[in-house]
Amino acid sequence: MMSIATQNVVQLAFGFFVNFVAFNTQGMIEESVVESVSLDGSITKYAGYYSLAIIYAFYTLGNLTAAQIVDTLTPKWAMCIGALCYASFQVGFLFLNSTYLYISSAILGFGSSILWTGQGSYLSQNCTKETTSRMAALLWGMHECCLIGGGILIFIVFSVTDSYDVIPKFTIKLLYSMFTILAILSAFVFSMLREPVYKKEKSGCYKKLMTSTFRLLFTRKMLFLIVIFSYVGIEQSFWTGIYPTCVSFTRKLGYNGNALVALNLICTGIGQVSAGIIFGFLGDKVRKLGRDYLILFATFIHLLAYVIIGLNFPASASLTKNDDSGLFWTPNLYVALAIGIVLGFADACWNTQIMSFLCETYPEKSAQAFAIFKFFESLLSCFTFIFSSLISLYWVLTILSIFSILALICFFIVERERVDLENAEENAMENRK
Repeated sequence: MMSIATQNVVQLAFGFFVNFVAFNTQGMIEESVVESVSLDGSITKYAGYYSLAIIYAFYTLGNLTAAQIVDTLTPKWAMCIGALCYASFQVGFLFLNSTYLYISSAILGFGSSILWTGQGSYLSQNCTKETTSRMAALLWGMHECCLIGGGILIFIVFSVTDSYDVIPKFTIKLLYSMFTILAILSAFVFSMLREPVYKKEKSGCYKKLMTSTFRLLFTRKMLFLIVIFSYVGIEQSFWTGIYPTCVSFTRKLGYNGNALVALNLICTGIGQVSAGIIFGFLGDKVRKLGRDYLILFATFIHLLAYVIIGLNFPASASLTKNDDSGLFWTPNLYVALAIGIVLGFADACWNTQIMSFLCETYPEKSAQAFAIFKFFESLLSCFTFIFSSLISLYWVLTILSIFSILALICFFIVERERVDLENAEENAMENRK
């Protein structure tokens, strides 16, 4: 029979699936929607980019206070409020205008910070050292099913309907009504969460929590982790934004770029979910083998993917529509989709092991640790979106490769230190006996 802790994590994962099957799907079509609505002059066609910048800015800033808010509200209610912030953003597309879009983008960015920090805190309060790897993989695998569901929906929208260039207003209202309902439903799912099994007492003092967060930030271990968080932010912006753009802009893959992006999203989801399933079944074995070896594997396949992307896509693929070839061959759709699976799998490796490491290493400061994680992840994602619009794809791949190796080295250091400390504590306990 499923334990209470596992039931809690499954319900948490379901709430995230419901929320992000809506949000990730709308993210795929937001630019097309804004461009379609802009034809009547009611909004600038660049509003989608401004919205994204505002979301990342407020998400990054929100992470500075997210730990304190989550501690005050409890993870359950923080996630509930965060989901409602997503709903407030979605509903704005039913009457799209610049003012509401920008205000709701700020609300969404802030809500996202407490939603993700709340997730990390709630997860850690339902885990032990023995179950962190399995629980993190279970949560990640179920949550990332949203990529597959969203990709299928978008593929249908752009392949079956006549919404290739311009999305009709009726279709926009229908989709965003559904997205809003799903976001509200996810808030309801979060509101029904049980108390965590290993509940942490509230700190109660805002100043104390802020001080604790900043003290944790400047510890030796956290400084190594910041390099890891930064890489995850860079590679996340790559697979969520830059690589799909390459697929869409490379005409030799096919002219229905939106449908191809949807197929890539499905493939990325398959990679994410596959990793979640594998690590879920092998949770205890992964811990015994060592997280560092799993991260070594993730780094290897990431580097392999970056090389193949360079061979399969031209340097201008991330910047403009093109009919060029890659370094060694003509862009191949099957290779591009296979890379989507690899990017999803490797990203899941990094995220599940980071979540597991933070839950196990900082059980009493999980909210602070996850807030720092999300702060640097979002900050580097924002920087990556900015510099990727100024440099070619090959330079982006070079930066990714360098950071992946640095992150691997840092992960080996902190994981080996954790293992050594754990062994020392076990030996000390045996000596007392």
